[in-house]
Amino acid sequence: MLLLIVTVIVGIMTVVAIFVFDGARDEGFKDLIRQDVLEAASIGQMYYKKPSMLGGGGESFANITLFDIQLDSSSVISTFEITETAQNYFKLTATPLSGLEPLTAVVYVDQLVWE
Repeated sequence: MLLLIVTVIVGIMTVVAIFVFDGARDEGFKDLIRQDVLEAASIGQMYYKKPSMLGGGGESFANITLFDIQLDSSSVISTFEITETAQNYFKLTATPLSGLEPLTAVVYVDQLVWE
């Protein structure tokens, strides 16, 4: 009887540990993706301020590309795309390859807003 109770408790604890580690892994992926987006946003803001004669946007995000923000369209954990551009902002969407919800950031000249 004692062996049965111990087996059930160990089984329950194993299932709980699996769920906890899955959640931590997902949060780790999101943190890595957010870091990539923040770095690209910073480079994008520099692109905005750089004159167009020097390869920048000349105070516009209208023609910004992934190449301009030094970001590949895919990485080990996600894919990236610029989903919208305008004079004063652009939207950068990261879609995790692990099946998590996409993360979208709106990058302005002086701030970044997560949607």
